[in-house]
Amino acid sequence: MTLFRWTATLALAAAALLAACGGGADRTKAQVRLVNASSGYTQLDLRVDNEVRQAGVSYGNAASYVEADPGKAFTLHSAGNSTSLLSFTPSVSARKHYTVLAYGASGAARQVLLDDNAGAPETNRALLRVVNAAPDAGALDVYLTGTDDTLAASVPQQAAAAVDAVGAWLTLNSGGYRLRVTAAGSKTDLRLDVAALTLGSRQVATLVLTPTTGGVLVQALLLTQQGEITTLAPTQARVRLASGLSSAGSAGLRVGGTALFANVTAPAVTNYTLVSAGARETIVTVNGTVVSTTTQTLAVGSDYTVLVYGSPSGTPAVALLPDNNTLPTDRTRAKLRLVNGVQGLTGTLSMSADFSPVADGVDAGKASVYELVDATTTGRLSVVAAGTALPLFETTEQTFVAASNYTVFLVGSPTAPVGIVRKDR
Repeated sequence: MTLFRWTATLALAAAALLAACGGGADRTKAQVRLVNASSGYTQLDLRVDNEVRQAGVSYGNAASYVEADPGKAFTLHSAGNSTSLLSFTPSVSARKHYTVLAYGASGAARQVLLDDNAGAPETNRALLRVVNAAPDAGALDVYLTGTDDTLAASVPQQAAAAVDAVGAWLTLNSGGYRLRVTAAGSKTDLRLDVAALTLGSRQVATLVLTPTTGGVLVQALLLTQQGEITTLAPTQARVRLASGLSSAGSAGLRVGGTALFANVTAPAVTNYTLVSAGARETIVTVNGTVVSTTTQTLAVGSDYTVLVYGSPSGTPAVALLPDNNTLPTDRTRAKLRLVNGVQGLTGTLSMSADFSPVADGVDAGKASVYELVDATTTGRLSVVAAGTALPLFETTEQTFVAASNYTVFLVGSPTAPVGIVRKDR
């Protein structure tokens, strides 16, 4: 072999080796990608050292890995906006891969750095870790079971996954699972139910739990290490019944052909129950007689109150009220609203808490917007009708727990209204 041919052969071998080790990537830099798991930002940009490196990343998506110098400042931005939402300097190393996971509500952006360099497990096994990126949902238990297995007889693969925490790697058999997520310590407070989740042989993945619009139910993203992202969407919403009839009547509710509540005697507010989301036939009964049949569109991940009010012997009214059960933005305070369930009342309703206005101009069958109130054990609530001085409902020594949500229902007849203070979560 001539010197020329020997040199050319050596050069080709070196090029092949370089390609096998990551192509022409700069081996002094880290490889970083942004994943948007935020409920508050439709698209996000990632800047490194004030240079846009990834732009317009939408929920559940990620751009390809880009090079980043270790020790440089990272900033997150709403797409196309120069004002940073968050600034941080991640601990990254040259020749390693990382995911910047962005999450949180509007005005409360957060991030966590995921190390994407775990070694693959043996054949027919998979590695999985859990990240709770749903701040409003609280700590969560994660179950991976057979399709028909009950939670009562199951043990969570990840117990009490705390918000912001990156769980340890779990070694699992590869194959198909049913994914269910519950409130920590509960077998019945179901937050997500996905019929089919597949973990491939030698797959390394991160399960990211993300929020829904209602604040309680969650959805999920499955991030394959250095690979694709799969959205695990919920299919359910939550509904409760507020029976606000003006005399000793009872209300019932069927949604999508399923009887949710029967003979709920007024005044009462039930707990939430899960229903299939989408356009659903909604039937309301009063004392066993159908008074309303409608098709209601229930958004995935949302919470609703079906309010039944008025006289059982007259023409009872029905209202579907959306419930925002995200936690207060200030976790040292509570959220409070008013629901008007009094049929035939002259004028609208207003409410004050400790003599500060909370709600005003609330018509029958409507709810006020949520307002923040101070946490206390000695709160004073007062609900009045427009044009009147004396309260229709008043209570003192009312407790409002920090980081909680409350609804005051005023129901019954105009001459004898009843107030219900309900802690929604």
